[in-house]
Amino acid sequence: MTVPRLSDIRSPEFLRELDLDELDSLCAEIRRALLDKVCAAGGHLGSNLGVVELVVCLHRVFDFRRHKLVFDVGHQCYPHKILTGRYEGFDRLRQTDGMSGFCSRGESEFDLLTAGHAGTAISFATGLAQGLRTTAQGADDDPWAVAFVGDSSFAAGVAFEGLAQAADRNARLLVVLNDNEWSISKSVGALARYLSRIRSSRTLNKVYERLQALAQKLPGLGSRIDEVGEVIRHVLIPGHVFEELGVNYIGPLDGHDIDLVLDSLHRARRLDGPILLHFLTEKGKGYAPAAQDPERAHGVKPVTKLPSPANLAARAAHPERQAFTSVFSREVLALAEADNRVHAITAAMPSGTGLSAFAKSHPTRFHDTGITEQHAVAMAGGMATAGLRPVVAIYSTFLQRGYDQVFQEVALQRENVVFAMDRAGLVGQDGPTHMGLYDLAYLQALPGFTLASPRDATDLGRMLRAAVNIGGPWALRWPRGEAHPCLGAPAEMRPELVPGSAERMRSGDAGAVLALGVMVETALDAAQEMAQRYGIELEVWDARFAAPLDRGVIADLGRRHAWLASIEEHALAGGFGAAVAGELADLGLAPRLSRHAVPNRFIPHMSSRDEQLVQCGLDRDSLVRAWAAALCPDGRLQPSSRP
Repeated sequence: MTVPRLSDIRSPEFLRELDLDELDSLCAEIRRALLDKVCAAGGHLGSNLGVVELVVCLHRVFDFRRHKLVFDVGHQCYPHKILTGRYEGFDRLRQTDGMSGFCSRGESEFDLLTAGHAGTAISFATGLAQGLRTTAQGADDDPWAVAFVGDSSFAAGVAFEGLAQAADRNARLLVVLNDNEWSISKSVGALARYLSRIRSSRTLNKVYERLQALAQKLPGLGSRIDEVGEVIRHVLIPGHVFEELGVNYIGPLDGHDIDLVLDSLHRARRLDGPILLHFLTEKGKGYAPAAQDPERAHGVKPVTKLPSPANLAARAAHPERQAFTSVFSREVLALAEADNRVHAITAAMPSGTGLSAFAKSHPTRFHDTGITEQHAVAMAGGMATAGLRPVVAIYSTFLQRGYDQVFQEVALQRENVVFAMDRAGLVGQDGPTHMGLYDLAYLQALPGFTLASPRDATDLGRMLRAAVNIGGPWALRWPRGEAHPCLGAPAEMRPELVPGSAERMRSGDAGAVLALGVMVETALDAAQEMAQRYGIELEVWDARFAAPLDRGVIADLGRRHAWLASIEEHALAGGFGAAVAGELADLGLAPRLSRHAVPNRFIPHMSSRDEQLVQCGLDRDSLVRAWAAALCPDGRLQPSSRP
């Protein structure tokens, strides 16, 4: 059979007609396409280059209309997308109205789980296996549930919870472990070292293979040769954690050897109960720059990407702007230099959260726990109890994974832990799994938490120092974007950062706006436009804190103004505006309140965060239109005659 062009592929069924040479040619063509398309559009490159043979072989051996395939996280799903008829979608990968960078139920019947958080695939697939078993004709006819998992995701505690349950129920589950020794950064932890030891057992594996070949020649063994092989393996490489759990372990195997991968998949299908197939792959295979620097090549930016007009204008006005992540990196390092109690914790995201410089300068005070948010948060609580000042740098969306520990090990104990939440807000191309839109809602319900959000680089540093010095549980949130260096008065002229104290940024008599975090700059721009266009002067406040709120300021504004507005880059439900509305109600005040936040729906991926802000009505022009309509509902508002 002739290998079809990638653009002609509609389903993986054609793979069953290809011989090994044709499969090898197809894999090479997929790699070339990934390099071409991902480097042009941006996306996850290194991880996808490393799994091409594995994904091709899986679709060759299994019909995933009947059997079910789940990708953990989805960083490795691009070859899967190509084989399931989505090659042309790569031209608009991760762009507005284009193809998602992760698996998405809305895109294909072959995508069962819309996911972007690690470690969950085994549990989900175990549930699939249970459901498939109840609908099949019998044990031999049960479809397989297949979980495709990376080695860093495999180290998450929930992965072992899923394995234990699968073994207990003898689930028809196949776990394909893609071991390339990396997540975004280098894999860490005892399990990573254990997998590394298995990787290094190549010599023992060769002995095992030779003994197994000899055993095949012994009379009377017949179909029991696989059992003999596993007995030999236990003798040579004893103590497999997975076998002790009741999971059949096969590996480690070369994940780029198509013949070997196909053979191992067919072999696994002949076994009973949950199976772990351990494959060794090279992240970035086939592309030297990605193989030489796997961390940088994990996700690449499009070479043709142009800054948005809003970003261009901001950089022109303030060329010294830096990413919030970079500002935090500098400030937490300075804090550690001044206070040796400060330790930094991350869950497999040292570069993404800005802690790489900290790790180099203070290696004994830096802790990368791997993809284990629950453990990271609980450990921070213990460190604080022992007198340290842990700063847990974590994306807002990933802190959700450790919420029970935030409650019990930190909030309930009133421990001195600081959560530095990056990506708090809309995130552009990564989509709904990575949006940091819910942290205020899930944290402000916990008594004693101080929730703060800096409007600029100056206040990020001030808030970080205040959090460490004042003590108690704190959470600081900032978005994926660049920080204004100093919006408003210089640091020495600003009010003291006492929890529950707001700062007035602009005076006005037509109404008042309470803004949180980076929305302060947008609110000021919109207020200035209202003054210039309509002659309406609005009072603007930087709330600074979402909890506790400045009760005095809210009471004063509620009495002086008939109209108020709140603005935040957070979900409307349970956010800052909801807290302001509740405070006004408790005070017995009833001004009209316009709440501007992200609507209560999942926001799709778009080409940029700026575009999402516009869609959510959180840009300057949208606010001006909304405020003009609110202040003049009869439509008689006229532009100002001011020059």
